[in-house]
Amino acid sequence: MKLLLNLTERYIFLWIIFIFFILPFYSHAQSHQGKLAIIIDDIGYNLQHGRKIAELPIPITLAVLPFTPHGKFLAELGHQQGKEIMLHTPMSNEHQLPLGPGALTNEVSQSLLVNILDQNLTNIPHVKGVNNHMGSQLTQNAEVMGWLMSYLKSRQLYFVDSRTTHKTQALNQAKAHHLPSRKRDVFLDDIRNITHIRKQLRIAIELAKTQDGTIAIGHPYPETLAVLTDLIENHDSIELVRVSQLLSEMKQEISQPPYCPLDIQFDPPISFPFVTEDYLNLPIPSHKKSDFVIKTI
Repeated sequence: MKLLLNLTERYIFLWIIFIFFILPFYSHAQSHQGKLAIIIDDIGYNLQHGRKIAELPIPITLAVLPFTPHGKFLAELGHQQGKEIMLHTPMSNEHQLPLGPGALTNEVSQSLLVNILDQNLTNIPHVKGVNNHMGSQLTQNAEVMGWLMSYLKSRQLYFVDSRTTHKTQALNQAKAHHLPSRKRDVFLDDIRNITHIRKQLRIAIELAKTQDGTIAIGHPYPETLAVLTDLIENHDSIELVRVSQLLSEMKQEISQPPYCPLDIQFDPPISFPFVTEDYLNLPIPSHKKSDFVIKTI
């Protein structure tokens, strides 16, 4: 009789754990609609392509190069069209490719970095955040990246690491400065081919369903525009968001503990070592984040 009572108590406890603690999270995972933020880099040189991207009726984010012929106009247009605007900051690369105006290099001092960024932000209106243009050399420099993140925090801007090298220190420094930040997960158009871009977009969408949102980066190419135009009518399985929204929701999820509907206490305390993941037989979502494409520029 005592053994039967103990078994009954155990099963009741298991059901309480399952119904109030496990099931809500499991149901959320099953019905979770992933969030995808798409950044279009290199806005500013081509007016026709930039205008078409800015006028797309989906919430993408425009990363605008400073001191380009059409950067300021396209930032204004994008803002009017409900797009989020980022500063696409040129940074020194390992291949000695030309950087253009407003660039940061390994030789920069902290005061010069501040001066350059002040000018860049004055040139491009409505900026909410910053990402790197090229930068495979400079983003390895932890000291300069620390200066950058300190400056961005003072301006209340976020940072996205484009990850143009696997040796980047940018995201580590952003986190060390408690700056809202993320890394690029997927490059959409490292190969300018519609079939490839569609494949990369599918990867980004599937990845978004298994982690706390995904950031994909593309460019104002006609091929990318064609794929994004198709996405307008075919994104029911994904929620398209601005980068700031993705970062805001991440911060909220981290800062708030999971909701618990019951405050269950046992007197005296009872331990149940037999409650295991295998026993409940529930899949555990994987939150591994991997780069599908590594692009060094």
